[in-house]
Amino acid sequence: MKYGRYEIIKELGRGAMGLVYQAHDPEIDRLIALKVLREDRLTSAAFVQRFLKEARAIGRLSHPRIVTVYDVGQDHGTIYIAMELLQGEPLNALLEKKKFSPEEITNLGIQVAETLDYAHQKGIVHRDIKPSNILVQPDGQIKITDFGIAHIEDPEASIQTQAGEILGTPAYMSPEQVRGQPADGRSDLFSLGIILYELSTGRRPFGGPNLAAIFQSITQDHPASPAELNPAIPKSLSHVIMRCLEKNPASRYLTGKELAEALRGAPGAPKRPELAEEFKRPRHFLWYGIIAIIILGGGLSYYLFKPAVVKEPVAVKAGVKEAATPKEATVEKIKTGFLRLDSNPMEAQIFIDGVFKGKTPARLEIPAGTHEVRLVLPNYYDWEAQVKLKEEEEAPLMVNLIPLTEKK
Repeated sequence: MKYGRYEIIKELGRGAMGLVYQAHDPEIDRLIALKVLREDRLTSAAFVQRFLKEARAIGRLSHPRIVTVYDVGQDHGTIYIAMELLQGEPLNALLEKKKFSPEEITNLGIQVAETLDYAHQKGIVHRDIKPSNILVQPDGQIKITDFGIAHIEDPEASIQTQAGEILGTPAYMSPEQVRGQPADGRSDLFSLGIILYELSTGRRPFGGPNLAAIFQSITQDHPASPAELNPAIPKSLSHVIMRCLEKNPASRYLTGKELAEALRGAPGAPKRPELAEEFKRPRHFLWYGIIAIIILGGGLSYYLFKPAVVKEPVAVKAGVKEAATPKEATVEKIKTGFLRLDSNPMEAQIFIDGVFKGKTPARLEIPAGTHEVRLVLPNYYDWEAQVKLKEEEEAPLMVNLIPLTEKK
């Protein structure tokens, strides 16, 4: 199969926005990552424009630590973006494998801060800085991926993030993102501060059992400093991290460059921003691809209500006959949680992982884990989010849908 001149080799991953393939460019004999807009999204003009916005955002950037866009085109009734094929390991995977030394934390922080400073100077705010969007390559250098919800500071742009619209990943959002307020480069530095805190302590500074609790924690909680939780973290590094986490953007570092310089003043900081030798050792696994797009749109608030319950069926292992008796069949009970959904206006169609589940308001029992949630209502922008649900958790979610006719 081909998209344009690119020959599909295999699927690498999929997300809310599209599929990512490993492909071959025959003209220059190069392997690439090809992101293809999901065909079921083509009915939404807003979604198509956001997909193209990703290409424009990354295409305006030329930096060794930012994924490169080669081409954008249309084929098979959809749109594709040809990007460099990344080699390395996502930072979230490394977090699960090892503890980070202060030197490694400092080195990584300098690289990310300087890369963000470059993007910010070009008028682009990433808005979704998180460990899975930071790839550590075999040579120890990082790559920042997933500018799919990047905000381009362009007064002539037809699509802009509106007041009251939230884009980003909840656990790494800044207070201004949570409140649906305008976010500049200092918002990215707050997200980077969360990552550095997590690297230093093994846990995130803000959290909670559901989205509402996480958002409340981000806007109100004042966590203990990394040095208090981990004596191995120098107080100077701890101070830098805590300044990144100031609720007021004016109290944070003003630029990525300023943050990088502060990190360089911490003990063990290198003269050149390289990761420690630990990252340069050969790995048993090689990660390829572009991290999936996560888009959170619409102003989020939360409250309780009493909608009907929609239950997921119990999973039956493959090969079991439908009419089998309990002795003949092997039935495995899926661990589930509840997602309580409401919207303004109501009657929005609910899609969980692309499957229609009814209309709002609804109380859905779904398998524990991460799910793509989409609300669709005629004459309103589609709303999308990725929600992580724990076993027996009940997560309330209220979405204010934005009219297509609303003036920018």
